[in-house]
Amino acid sequence: MHTSGRVGCLPLEIYAYRAARNAQQAVVEVEELVFRGHPDVVDADLADYFGSIPHADLLKSVARRIVDRRVLHLIKMWLECPVEETDQRGRRRRTTEARDSRRGIPQGSPLTPRTQKVTSALIA
Repeated sequence: MHTSGRVGCLPLEIYAYRAARNAQQAVVEVEELVFRGHPDVVDADLADYFGSIPHADLLKSVARRIVDRRVLHLIKMWLECPVEETDQRGRRRRTTEARDSRRGIPQGSPLTPRTQKVTSALIA
């Protein structure tokens, strides 16, 4: 059921990165809203969104919410660390693309859900 407001820093309408929420529940809510006369549905999937976030902008946004400089330094180090991937043949490859371009958060990074909450609040 649709309710307005926020839980943490996420609007209630967001189903991604939320405990006890899933895509099926989002579909049910959309069906209920359409049935009640709301004719418009908006779905946004930002292609390569996490791969394009500028580190400086992200760190400024995080710094408004976190005052502990040690935590901010840890996040900065996490953004700049090399990423190691293993291909299907078991070969390892290390990349510093995010550090070199000063953009992006690797998919699957523990930072991804946390930064999604910060950046979705800026977009919404």
